[in-house]
Amino acid sequence: MKYGLSLLLLLVLFTTPAWAQEEDDVEPRPNRRERGGGIVGGGGGVAPTWSFINTATLNRELAAKGLPALSEDGMFMFGGHGYIYTMIIPNLRVGGMGYGGGMETRRDKDGQYQSVRLDVSSGGVTLEYVIPLGRLHVAFGGMIGGGSYTLTLTQSDNAGKTWGSLMPSNPASAVDSRHELVNSFLAVQPTLMLEYEVHPFVNLGVQAGYFGTVGEDWKLDDNFDLMNVPDFGLDGAFARLHLTFGLFLGE
Repeated sequence: MKYGLSLLLLLVLFTTPAWAQEEDDVEPRPNRRERGGGIVGGGGGVAPTWSFINTATLNRELAAKGLPALSEDGMFMFGGHGYIYTMIIPNLRVGGMGYGGGMETRRDKDGQYQSVRLDVSSGGVTLEYVIPLGRLHVAFGGMIGGGSYTLTLTQSDNAGKTWGSLMPSNPASAVDSRHELVNSFLAVQPTLMLEYEVHPFVNLGVQAGYFGTVGEDWKLDDNFDLMNVPDFGLDGAFARLHLTFGLFLGE
């Protein structure tokens, strides 16, 4: 056994320099991360989002009407995204995304049921320029598109209901009320993201940005123009996680 191990050790010592010499003589194979031309590929995935939506002004207006306030800690939203690298301009990618979420507050006040619900939905076209630093990428750009805020206000006696009490012939006798206010807007969303190529088929990114809207017209119950609505100023910052599946080749 000792003689066999000694012989094997000598064989390794003498053959290793020869292998090294052969490897030096062979032209190195190009690394895909050292090629020029930018990243090639695209993909899609999920985008859970935490929106720091500004509900402070809205809550003041709700309180003036005796209605409960919404949370001021933010809102969870969920959606999806996709993109493809254009290859016309290296490392420029174009895509799209859509997402939505909501929050609600309910309470019983002196035998009266009250509910306030705010739903947000948005989507659009994304355009981002990516700076590759190996597997780590820095992407900046944004989204432009549209969306809507939907504010639903409900107030009713907290008691059993009968068919006869629904939509009475004399509106003055109605005791229940439920109104849906909808504001459609143009959405503008600048973003900055750090993403890491976990695998040539998987990217994980963390994105931050600001969600801004343009549009002040509100509709009431899908039929009536609602005038003199205060500027609720709901726009705010957000943080988003991007999990993208696809094919990513390049620098």
